[in-house]
Amino acid sequence: MLTALYTSTGRAIESMGILLPEDSGMRKHLMNCLIVGVIGSAPAFAHHGTSVTYQSDKTITLTGTVTEFSFSYPHPQLYFDVKDADGNIQHWGSEFAPTPLMMKQMNVGWARDTIKTGDIITITCNPHRVPGSTACLAKELVVNGKKLTVGPGRPQATGKE
Repeated sequence: MLTALYTSTGRAIESMGILLPEDSGMRKHLMNCLIVGVIGSAPAFAHHGTSVTYQSDKTITLTGTVTEFSFSYPHPQLYFDVKDADGNIQHWGSEFAPTPLMMKQMNVGWARDTIKTGDIITITCNPHRVPGSTACLAKELVVNGKKLTVGPGRPQATGKE
């Protein structure tokens, strides 16, 4: 695999007017730098801030019925139906800020099978920046009357520390 990548890159380099002999240590060094640069920069491109997508200065509270829950990467997704003032059903989606691994490290106290289709939820979240959008970033979540931790900040400790 690396040979094919090396050959392809070698041809691309030659087409740009940079001629390096096949046995050149410079060619190998250039390839290694290129590979390390691409792999090393991947995390910088992957990270994103939620303030770009959601209105972090506003919150809304919705009550609805879970239609789907996906405890997966990059962020868990919760889909639910909410009745508006006229009785019409709106389909909503919310994501949780931490990844599943971060939630495990936070000891949130619940797992992927805690939230099920048909559960009644009350969610407080930051609305999407696009007006009329039915998406939000979860801040607080109550499922069937039980409050679940969905973001940074641990619940109040009870008992002895």
